[in-house]
Amino acid sequence: MKLDQLSRWATPLMITWAVCAIMTTSCTHKKHPEDAKLAVFSVALVDDVKTMDPANAYDSVSNDVLPNILESPYQYSYLSDTVKVEPLLAASMPQYSKDRLTLTVPLRHGIHFADDTCFKATNGKGRELVAQDLVNSIKRLAIPSIDSQGWWILDGKVAGINAFRDSLTKAGNYNSKEFAAAFAQPVEGIKAIDDYTVQFKLLKPYPQLVYILTMGFTSVIPHEAVEAYADEKGNIFEHPVGTGPFMLKRWDRNHEIVLDRNPGFHPDFYPTQASAEFQRKGYLADTGKTLPFLDRIRFEIIKEGQPTWLGFLKGDQDAIQLPKDNMAQAIVNRTNLAPDLEAKGIRLTIETGVTVFYVSFNMKDKLVGSNKYLRQALSSAIDREQLIDLFTNGTSKKQVTALPPGVADRPDVKEIKYDYNLARAKELLKKAGYPDGKGLPPLTIEMQGSATTDRQLGDFFTKAWSAIGVHVTPSLNTFPAYLEKMKHANFQISSDGWVMDYPDGENIYQLLYGQNASPGPANANFNNPEMNKLYSQMAVMESGPARAAIVAKMDEIQQEEVPWALGYYYARYDLSHPWISNYRTGDIIQNRYKYFRTDAAIRKRYLGN
Repeated sequence: MKLDQLSRWATPLMITWAVCAIMTTSCTHKKHPEDAKLAVFSVALVDDVKTMDPANAYDSVSNDVLPNILESPYQYSYLSDTVKVEPLLAASMPQYSKDRLTLTVPLRHGIHFADDTCFKATNGKGRELVAQDLVNSIKRLAIPSIDSQGWWILDGKVAGINAFRDSLTKAGNYNSKEFAAAFAQPVEGIKAIDDYTVQFKLLKPYPQLVYILTMGFTSVIPHEAVEAYADEKGNIFEHPVGTGPFMLKRWDRNHEIVLDRNPGFHPDFYPTQASAEFQRKGYLADTGKTLPFLDRIRFEIIKEGQPTWLGFLKGDQDAIQLPKDNMAQAIVNRTNLAPDLEAKGIRLTIETGVTVFYVSFNMKDKLVGSNKYLRQALSSAIDREQLIDLFTNGTSKKQVTALPPGVADRPDVKEIKYDYNLARAKELLKKAGYPDGKGLPPLTIEMQGSATTDRQLGDFFTKAWSAIGVHVTPSLNTFPAYLEKMKHANFQISSDGWVMDYPDGENIYQLLYGQNASPGPANANFNNPEMNKLYSQMAVMESGPARAAIVAKMDEIQQEEVPWALGYYYARYDLSHPWISNYRTGDIIQNRYKYFRTDAAIRKRYLGN
């Protein structure tokens, strides 16, 4: 999943702690008086949502919002220390044939879509979800005009899906009768056996499919919503209709997004089992209780880290991903909460493992993509120790290979082949044909936002590369604009990041697979024949020594060709107020808000409102 970097690439700013402490007595409900009698969770987003269409919601901002409205067949266990898949819309775990090329998914009975005016036949009453709804929702990923970033989960894997996509291309415009007729044609590899059973037929083993069925790309929307709200290309940008615990109440662009409890939400319950660590921390106090606990989620769009921090201290936000700016005030010895915050009842959550940061080079760019010595030189000019110290307060680890620690089949690599070495960087730049940068046109690096943090990160790279004579200009974007540039390969270099969708190395290396190039998720547009061959082999293999040997070869290619200048593995620090319970981050767990609880009495005790 494409990761926003506004809250991650934080930079030092000065803050007066005494002023912040005074501000914590502010009354948050004066800001939103309509929330006073509701159980509301308020949190800041670092940028606006790009789209409410699950076919193209593939970034950390959109996926912080949309999974509260739409649901997929499966989800991740909320209180497990390991990544564990469990049913959500599905009635049980999938059933495989002996050759593992046929997978059957049984769906739960009695799950209804939220009420919406798109349901004309029932006067706005949400109808029951049936198997064909899941089939149609997944088939939407193949619609050429939607240009879905989720097409890669089907491409070349599901029987008949590529022929189906070709038929849609030949049919022409999305709204034409020919297109509608083509879309109605069955696909051999995904069909409804009955109203509550979906069958997948695969062209080759697909060990990751159960993980795929947790992703937003496989979330279910009704055909009525598509017919009522899709644009001329088939996209639903701003009116999602789903089966989830919340419904979209309001979306004020670049200001806030408000979700309200879905009164028709199907039976769903807080976990009854937890790891020993979560049990010790009291996470089973709500065991077996009906979800969700919240009446409203209020997402406030705040692009700068400092106002978010101040808002958290005032109680305007219930939780915050801690900016680096404030790490020194909030954290002691990198693991403990500062006494002043602990005395206020604030809690610290630290989670690591599946988030990586790096620099992408667009291999389609005639200058950067055609000259590996230039890419090697640029990688060799990045002081990663300084990067980690400045932008994560030293809490992250250097990314020495594409895969994060703990992921199966990870190569035993100790260092980056083209790590920081200015003398070597200059030699490589000379080998690239640009001694001391002479004759090299100015380059551009795309930043994911326009906030102070992005500007300062851009300055870091500008300074790093100027040391070898390379002039690079940062280009500041809104996050949606940045995603559009990546989708259409309209860039030279980008400040990039990725949250793994599932804990399998295939999810990282698919970003370096040629067939997944833009508009797919592989926006470095690396199309190396040997890498493609190795990826095709590893993608269908179960974890083990043979697969690990292939991954090691893939790492060697990435290290030599440098489509990425490796960065670091990120450690996430979150703070939450004492009136919030059941709070955890877990970047892979996208539908976590339904588990959160807020206590008005505790809030009043701490804030006086």
